[in-house]
Amino acid sequence: MKIVNLGIKILIIFMGIILSGSLFNSVAADHLFRYPKTYEDKVSLVQERLQNSSSLFNSQHNNLTSTNQGKDNHTSENARLIIFNHVNNTGCSAECISAANSSITISGNNSKPLSVKTSSNGTIIVIHPGQYNVGGPKVSEFYGQTLSPDCSGSVKAGETKKCIISNSYVNNIQTWLDRQSNIKIQFTYSPPYPFVGNDTHLSFEVLSLGSNKPLDLSHVYITVIKNVTASFNNTSTIDNKNNFVTFKNITASQGAFSIHYRFAEEGAHQVIVNIGTKENELALASFNVPILFPE
Repeated sequence: MKIVNLGIKILIIFMGIILSGSLFNSVAADHLFRYPKTYEDKVSLVQERLQNSSSLFNSQHNNLTSTNQGKDNHTSENARLIIFNHVNNTGCSAECISAANSSITISGNNSKPLSVKTSSNGTIIVIHPGQYNVGGPKVSEFYGQTLSPDCSGSVKAGETKKCIISNSYVNNIQTWLDRQSNIKIQFTYSPPYPFVGNDTHLSFEVLSLGSNKPLDLSHVYITVIKNVTASFNNTSTIDNKNNFVTFKNITASQGAFSIHYRFAEEGAHQVIVNIGTKENELALASFNVPILFPE
């Protein structure tokens, strides 16, 4: 009799657990009540499980493909690009750039160009195989920028390329100080060795002499001396426009402005700039540009 009572108690406890649902979830119950009894049932269950596994794999793979652009999810179907952005601020005293605050753009076989923050320690980007191009961060004309050969080209699946971007504060900066107006004007030109007939970029930056902050300008006039042998002691020479060219209505943004010019003669050319600030301060500065003749 004791054995019968014990069996009834176990049965009651077992039924209570089943009814409460704490032991079997829907998946376990499905396996319990659909246990294959025949060979055909076994084959059918195996096929169903394979189909479910394949659907799960495809879902995960599609999710990876759509999210791996710009992230370090490196697979054999993709390629990897490691980008180093180096900055040399030697000689820079104002508006110096930082590698951490720079953004670069990567274009190629991705659905759209990628814009990512860079680092001097290296930034890993996953891209699709094929042609690609890295656009360096935008910097002022007072920085020279070079990109290594692997910053553009073609990359294969599973391959890794290394792109090195170097931004260096240029050493050919000329500075004019106007202590009476408390204004500092900086000037540089590119390329570093301009030739006759080539396009030369003349860049200027107007700063406060005390705080080194850019000044808002009301007007900018630039005069480029074309004839290196011109004598300005003679007023008739000054009136001869064959000896110089004047640029007016130049737009300045935060104290920075530039022009493009092609020098026609070899020698040291003079560039004169006349600026006025929105606080009615005036300054006049002069700079030199050495022009070489291509051999």
